[in-house]
Amino acid sequence: MRNKITVLLLLIATSVSAQLEKFEGFWMSSDTSFNTLITHNSSNDLLTLSSFSFTDNTLVGESIKSVSDNEINTISISENNWNLLVKYTMVNDTIMKASLTGSTTITLIYEKIID
Repeated sequence: MRNKITVLLLLIATSVSAQLEKFEGFWMSSDTSFNTLITHNSSNDLLTLSSFSFTDNTLVGESIKSVSDNEINTISISENNWNLLVKYTMVNDTIMKASLTGSTTITLIYEKIID
């Protein structure tokens, strides 16, 4: 019975890790100058999001609130005092939707540039 539980837990951990890895990459949108870099550390199974603009020379700190199968929810605070709740949703392997609410309300479509 212990072996079955151990195998089940390993399968669940592997499945969650694979789901998080699909977010990993460099994402750009034609609707904003802000790009998003998402990295996944498989050793501790953590995601890191960094949003920045080369045009505005601005960095945005994003704290992950929750992660699920196809969705990441963050709290975003920029250097110019914009506060946002962002819901990133995977549409497919190369398209991600970002719904922003707070200092502005908008939905952006991001395309994965680099895995």
